Amino acid sequence: MSLVLLVAPDEDTVSSWNVIVGAPSFDEKSIGDAVEEVADSLRSRLKKSLWPIVARVTTLRTNDPFFLGLRRDFPSLTPGATLHGVRVSGIDIPRAIVIESKKKRRRAA
Repeated sequence: MSLVLLVAPDEDTVSSWNVIVGAPSFDEKSIGDAVEEVADSLRSRLKKSLWPIVARVTTLRTNDPFFLGLRRDFPSLTPGATLHGVRVSGIDIPRAIVIESKKKRRRAA
């Protein structure tokens, strides 16, 4: 995964998260297949008691305007970083926690 964010619907919410995942492997998949892959991964890795806090799963292709905007506006995101009250590509993010943020590897010439 190139990008994994937990996004809350407001600054105070701690029990309802949108899990946003962007990855090159999603570029050729349907949205449904990508969401199913992420949901299966979450179910296999999270304790069942945590499942209810995942309110939504959003998958992004690497050419998605939000994915590109996040990379452009926050080039130094690291796991554990928190974003507060930001707007990316016209989308308001009250609060987000970065779980993973990998830069695209450049191919050797």
